[in-house]
Amino acid sequence: MKQAQLMLGAAAALALTGAFGGTASAATGQAMFADVPSGHWAYQAVAQLQADGLVKGMDGEHFHGDAKVTRYQMAQIVARAMANADNAAPQDQALLDKLSHEFDDEIASLHSLSRRVDVLEKQQKKTEDAIDIHGHFQQTLESHNHAGGDTKKSRWWAKELYFDAEAKLPGVIGDWKFKTQLETKWGSSERINQEELMTTNYNGGHSYKERLRPNLAYVEGSIGYKSQIWARAGILQPWVQNGYAYGANLRGVMLEHWSKKYVWHVFGGLVDSSDGDLAVGAGASYDNAAGGWGSELAQPWNDNVRAHKSYQVVSNAATDWKPRLSLHGNLLSEEEQAQVLRNGGTGSDNAKGDLTDMFGSDQSTKKTIYAIAYDRMFSKKFSYNLGAYRYTSAAYNREPLYVGTASFDYKVLPKTTFRAIYSQGNQHGENSNSRGWMLDLMWNCSPWMGAEKPHMFGAYVGYHYLAPDSYVRCGYGDGIDKGQKGVELGMYYNLTHNFQYTIKYGFGKSLTYTYAAKNKRDKLYTGVMAYF
Repeated sequence: MKQAQLMLGAAAALALTGAFGGTASAATGQAMFADVPSGHWAYQAVAQLQADGLVKGMDGEHFHGDAKVTRYQMAQIVARAMANADNAAPQDQALLDKLSHEFDDEIASLHSLSRRVDVLEKQQKKTEDAIDIHGHFQQTLESHNHAGGDTKKSRWWAKELYFDAEAKLPGVIGDWKFKTQLETKWGSSERINQEELMTTNYNGGHSYKERLRPNLAYVEGSIGYKSQIWARAGILQPWVQNGYAYGANLRGVMLEHWSKKYVWHVFGGLVDSSDGDLAVGAGASYDNAAGGWGSELAQPWNDNVRAHKSYQVVSNAATDWKPRLSLHGNLLSEEEQAQVLRNGGTGSDNAKGDLTDMFGSDQSTKKTIYAIAYDRMFSKKFSYNLGAYRYTSAAYNREPLYVGTASFDYKVLPKTTFRAIYSQGNQHGENSNSRGWMLDLMWNCSPWMGAEKPHMFGAYVGYHYLAPDSYVRCGYGDGIDKGQKGVELGMYYNLTHNFQYTIKYGFGKSLTYTYAAKNKRDKLYTGVMAYF
């Protein structure tokens, strides 16, 4: 019975025979596809089996008169009849025995083919289950409008290509996988299709070309049987609390405990982010009009500036005409100055600026993050989350930045959600912005929207107050940029499956550039994304 079922499965797989011509010898193959003469006794035998109900779903007329079938077709019919051999009468058993001997070579070839097809199908399924490759391409434009200054407007055209792959770890019991993402980026301030391959500084000055650069590379899986604890290790993206307080990658470890109504997240390691995505600081610069050094913003049009101490560089008789640091008119001791220079000291995460350049000191670039977050699904309409973060870098002279963040989502209507986020840091310097918050009303998005469903539409409106000392690396900033406050509007539309258009606009003011006549900001962000 088992052998008959195997042969029946082989017969069903014979549509693939042309692709596997080498499964039988050439002689056998020629025999299988040769006609069975119309007067052959097998026709009458099959007609009898059909009349007795052993061959079902076939027209008996195909086995009479001048109709012809090949030996391969006849072998299929015999295999199908043998699947019902247990119910055959003695006379039908005799016919089946006679037919099986007549087409023994063809049936054996079918059996061999069946086994090979089964192996290939298993290999294909194993490959499909083990490896998954996808990604997306995007073309975007950012148009900034600055009030006053030499550069009132600036544009940035960008093309980005991402390849994502995941594979089951060989020889590992359970659901452990390896995942990676390779990215390529092009950019231009001129016009579209003139973008050039970008070279970007990461982690305080390590320069990388953005050509298939490993952006993510980590392993993940559950710990223990039914433990509900999920672990990740490598270069990963934590993405907790919608990315407000921490939206950067991490070189470290993350543990998560999942339940039906709540999730715990714990992670720690080194911050893995480009220098441009982290907050800039202030540097001491020479003021020709005043005839001395003064503390100025390192990048006047980058509002993402952390709190910093207003150091000045003086060179006079009191310093033996050598450059020395001064804070509020008081000279620093050599020990204090050495510490400031060693740690970066002026609000720059990457310890870059005129101070370190001027004194030729080593630049300290290590940035660490440790965090814990809790998500709670209180009801179908209401959920909230809490988070605490500890960040150290050169930004605050290596004094830790502690950030506490809370947010909630409330479903006002089936497709409409109201979200509120509040975040506060512990650094309260003379120029700090340590309290950040956001209010968003979102329809059919969160505020991001998937691209799977064709012609799907989503939109949101909100007020964003992105204070630089209230986060480590904020994941928002497409409309209202980091270090700014104001109203942001956005919408998404899926032109077709996996092809999405988005547009966002923000208008407000800078939180850190204090010149009243020059702190107005507005920004347009638009682009298309194609997923594969």
